[in-house]
Amino acid sequence: MKEIYDIILKIRHFCTCNESKISSSCHIGLAELKGMNAMENNKMITCTELSERMNLSPSRGSRIIDNLVKKGYLVRKIKDYDRRSTLLCLTEKGKKIKDEINQEQRGFEQKINSELSGQEVESIKIGLKTLEKFLVYNKKGDKDVRKNISRSQ
Repeated sequence: MKEIYDIILKIRHFCTCNESKISSSCHIGLAELKGMNAMENNKMITCTELSERMNLSPSRGSRIIDNLVKKGYLVRKIKDYDRRSTLLCLTEKGKKIKDEINQEQRGFEQKINSELSGQEVESIKIGLKTLEKFLVYNKKGDKDVRKNISRSQ
């Protein structure tokens, strides 16, 4: 019985198709979309933080960051107090793309909210959050996954 797994695969496929549509309309790659999603307007973060937010290794994250810098979406700034470390922030061009991405994603959520009742949307959110916590704790190898999930809610 792999009913839940099949549902997850279908949702994943749908989300991947939606991300492809967004990346295509914004003229960026899927990996770059992931990087832009991990950035926040008017916030500076380190390359390591951005890689972690994208759930990527520092070397893979670095390649995506380099592409975003080359395209003019991100800029690197050297920390005043530690010249070995750099911070990343969105450029004006990056903020415009980020706004386009956010608008596309909001449209997707608005469609869900317009088609489902408030109670259905809340049930989905609760179920997805519970599933996410289960998967995170299970990945960490926690023995008592159920106790950790209920404690964090």
